[in-house]
Amino acid sequence: MTEGNHSRNLKEMDDEKDLGVLFDKSLTFSKHIGAIANKATRILGVIKRTFDYMDEETFKALYKTMVRPHLEYANSVWCPYLKRDINKLEKVQRRATKIVPSLRDLPYETRLLLLDLPTLAYRRLRGDLIQVFKVMHGFQDVHPDKLCDMSRNVKGLRGHDLKINKERSTTRIRQNNFTQRVCNVWNKLPAAVVHSHSTNIFKNGIDEYLTKNIDMYSFAGCSPQDIWKY
Repeated sequence: MTEGNHSRNLKEMDDEKDLGVLFDKSLTFSKHIGAIANKATRILGVIKRTFDYMDEETFKALYKTMVRPHLEYANSVWCPYLKRDINKLEKVQRRATKIVPSLRDLPYETRLLLLDLPTLAYRRLRGDLIQVFKVMHGFQDVHPDKLCDMSRNVKGLRGHDLKINKERSTTRIRQNNFTQRVCNVWNKLPAAVVHSHSTNIFKNGIDEYLTKNIDMYSFAGCSPQDIWKY
């Protein structure tokens, strides 16, 4: 690189952190996922050492406040598509729910049901749809046409009029990109849900729709193609 009369060699980096998200050169986000899983696990350790008594309500308050936000921050950007990364995140929540003595010996799905905690994979799916809704309805400073290829003018569409064209992709990275992975489920949403008057109304609508199609307590995620084709 030349700058004025001076030359400087740029250092090649394997990863770079931007706004709290660690981008690696392969764009798998495996390093970022490993880092946040480790951080959340350390916080769980602090909670276990600090609280001698732990009931379900206390655990939920601590977990939702101190642990889960680290596992979900900006996950529309780094949503995992490798099974090992999906399992690494879910393993943190699996371990966390065992902190409650009364639930420790129950199966993971039963613990989630009793605690009313969806799997992290389910919450990522739900979060993606909420993000699309906010963009489509101007709740965020991003024009829909700048983010994705809209299908408003395509004839013969069924359902709502805010469908997204799913572009052809040949790489797993591209298939897992936000604007690609949201297409199938977003396009299947009922028009009444898509055209909700507020974000809270939309959340209630997708909760009703998704729970009819997915068991939020057992949905563990898989490849992008499988997640979005149901």
